[in-house]
Amino acid sequence: MSAAAWVWCGARRLPVARADAFEPPAELPRLGRLDDAVRGALAAPVGAPRLRELSRGARTVVVTIPDASRPCPSGTVLEAVLDELAAAGVTDDAVAVAIGCGLHATTTDEERARLAGPSIAARIEILDAQGIESETTDLGTTSLGAPARIVRRVAEADLVVTVGVVEPHLYAGFSGGVKGVAIGCAGRETIAWTHRPAFISEPGVVVAGLRGNPFQATLREIAARTPLAWGINLVMTEGGAAAVRAGDPAAAQEALAAEAAPSWLRTAGRRVDAVVAGVHAPKSDNLYQASRAATYLGLAARPAIADGGLIVLCADLPLGAGDGPGERNFLDVLASAVAPADLLARGLREPLGPGGQRSFVVARVLERYRLAVVGARDPAFLGPLAHLGVTAFDSVDAALAAEDVRLGRRASVLAVADAMATVVTAT
Repeated sequence: MSAAAWVWCGARRLPVARADAFEPPAELPRLGRLDDAVRGALAAPVGAPRLRELSRGARTVVVTIPDASRPCPSGTVLEAVLDELAAAGVTDDAVAVAIGCGLHATTTDEERARLAGPSIAARIEILDAQGIESETTDLGTTSLGAPARIVRRVAEADLVVTVGVVEPHLYAGFSGGVKGVAIGCAGRETIAWTHRPAFISEPGVVVAGLRGNPFQATLREIAARTPLAWGINLVMTEGGAAAVRAGDPAAAQEALAAEAAPSWLRTAGRRVDAVVAGVHAPKSDNLYQASRAATYLGLAARPAIADGGLIVLCADLPLGAGDGPGERNFLDVLASAVAPADLLARGLREPLGPGGQRSFVVARVLERYRLAVVGARDPAFLGPLAHLGVTAFDSVDAALAAEDVRLGRRASVLAVADAMATVVTAT
């Protein structure tokens, strides 16, 4: 290897001295002036009229933004969106910003101001769209049977605009697009149906796949029943945004995914005994989010890790499993499982509750691999998962040394610096 291997663990880098192969983060150059780039994207939309044309006559507009689980410069984007709406005669008092919480925790006043930006919070109503606590509207049933329930304030607006981040996603193929409304602002019934184990196990529900993906198709069908007509999507890189597109939400998502996919999708030369997976903040804040890195590695079409191998998940996990109802139930469901196979069988015959789908996919990983967690501030909460093959270590070196002992030889090691945005498959 020419470059010294390292992985993210929250906001810090951990060296991986004994890596045999190294996948660095995607080399995506940062945009120069984000505000200029956003305004340029708004002026040249893909697949839709300009927002100032589309919004003329709208009496109520809701703009959805991600919660803290995804880094997104929402404040800068919202400033440009509000200017565009003002050009159409839409005043500030006709606009609300909805934070798409899904089944994650609701936000405080301070958190909402931080997510939307203090200048936006001072002039625009900021509200949570949360699948349990917010009032929802029934918009019928999709062709595959998904109940379409959307937070009422979003469903009853004249126009909805969504702001999102495009990155690899285990179910939707890529995040962004309509997901900020169809899931982020959906009721618990919609989230439970779309995330149930039987559905996310359907053929075509794969990371980095949009076409032929029934999960993505269902989200778009749900969104078509809402007033969502416009979106701004970004690709994020270390320290900022790398690209932005606006217009039709699906078209913007597809354009960005196509551009960034060559940097995100990698091929390993051979399968290894252990993969050290780095998780950057904010995904490293809790196990619910950080465990996505393990599932991207372990559930790839051709995993780069040998059967029975070790995934070393590097994340500081300051919030433990997570604070929301989905995150708490995720840990409870995992901890109550006798074995991964038992949880998989249970998930296919009965509902697992909010966040249960993440328990299910983590169990799919644990059925084939073992999981070591390095960097957790307080690893005690992982104790109830030890019987499933989840172990906490003080360092990467300690985790790999234990694997050497188990194998009776030196383990081969792949280090993936940013395992949340790097999908590695074997040749």
